[in-house]
Amino acid sequence: METTTRRTFLKSGTIAAGASFLAAQGCHSSTMVSTRKVPSLRKQGDKLRMGFIGSGGRGRANLMEFYNLGEEIVALCDIDGGRLDDSYTRVKERCADARRYRDYRELLDKERDLDAVVVSTPDHMHAAAAIAAMKCGYHVYVEKPLVRTVWECREFQRIANACGVITQMGNNGNGTNGQRRRIEIFNSGILGRVHEVHVTTNRPIWPQALDRPQGSDPIPDTLSWDLWLGVAPHRDYLKDVYHPFKWRGWFDFGTGAMGDIACHAMSDFFRGFQLGEILSVECVKSTPKFKETFPAATTVKMVFRSGAQAEPITVFWYDGDTKPDASVCPKAAAAFGNLGGQTIIAENAVMRGDAIAWTDDEKFHGVVKDDQCLKVAQSIPRVQGHHWEFAEAIRGGDKPLSHHEHSVPLTEAVLLGCISQRIPGELRWNAEKMKFENNAQANKLLKPVVRNGWQIV
Repeated sequence: METTTRRTFLKSGTIAAGASFLAAQGCHSSTMVSTRKVPSLRKQGDKLRMGFIGSGGRGRANLMEFYNLGEEIVALCDIDGGRLDDSYTRVKERCADARRYRDYRELLDKERDLDAVVVSTPDHMHAAAAIAAMKCGYHVYVEKPLVRTVWECREFQRIANACGVITQMGNNGNGTNGQRRRIEIFNSGILGRVHEVHVTTNRPIWPQALDRPQGSDPIPDTLSWDLWLGVAPHRDYLKDVYHPFKWRGWFDFGTGAMGDIACHAMSDFFRGFQLGEILSVECVKSTPKFKETFPAATTVKMVFRSGAQAEPITVFWYDGDTKPDASVCPKAAAAFGNLGGQTIIAENAVMRGDAIAWTDDEKFHGVVKDDQCLKVAQSIPRVQGHHWEFAEAIRGGDKPLSHHEHSVPLTEAVLLGCISQRIPGELRWNAEKMKFENNAQANKLLKPVVRNGWQIV
């Protein structure tokens, strides 16, 4: 008789619930087998059978991470035939039978024995592809930001829970032991009451803060433009305007600098200070705004409920290579020359990145050598990397650190910040009702506009 383990539990209880959900919901298209079972967890040492939706850019990086871990690359999909062929060339030595697709829906229709699917498309297609894969019973690794709209966040979580799948968002810092150490320090309470957190980025490093150019260009033979648009409203192809990697600043396709970086830069303290829902969000400073793209630079103020303290925690986000004024924290500004990166201002200490200065000391110390930090016990498992952690979870290991229990609320907070970059004034958020209490215009941006012939759920 088989011993009850985490693997056999998921094969019975959770997977049975997932199968019932699949039968009730159907899959992403009428041709999909709706009763497909969630795959059982692989044993230690077994290779994962994996499909990749999006194989250029981050898709290629994710592909090579899993390929170098020794996993089996079963299927590749990309709307750009050149990128698709290039990625196949990189893995064919060991995975020569990997099949190539242009449409992710065809991949999910034809591939019947995958363990996991990796989604590395532009932001606007994350939810459609990942939810379709989960409804087929596949575990999913999804690039950051997890999805493009708040409604998609809620749907992602609902379906992931119902299907009983393992998920991981591609904010790779969660797979580093240095970040895990910072989380342990934050969570220990030794910093005392947290007043403010300031986070900066040099993004955008792509074109944004512009209007849509007029006209159209011939679509390259290698590019399936209609598939690239996917759920987004139709627009004509323009060379070097959207594809490749110039889409991130456009509202219909991306989430700007905040969507690109905040899921990385906010993840450690979001978890460590047990941040809950946003209470309010406001873009307090911005360069000129445009009809279809994000501004060149903004400062966003987010006020969070915290499970670690009674008082809310205020987070300031700076993009476009802007930084807080030195007066925000003179001690850190004097020590480092500016307040770039992550600065945490708390009752007992200031932290700037991996350096800490206690209230009674002007000198900053690395947290790895600081006496008080060294007393904080290890509480988070150490890993060999972000992709490794996802693969091992499928083989029965611990739940990934960026599982949807973490990635969904983090992404939702980031996306509310993105909305504030488009809508002026303080926006008061009601998480339970999934609406802004004081701005109907902002509420219109919570859910995507989906083109006829496409669907997300």
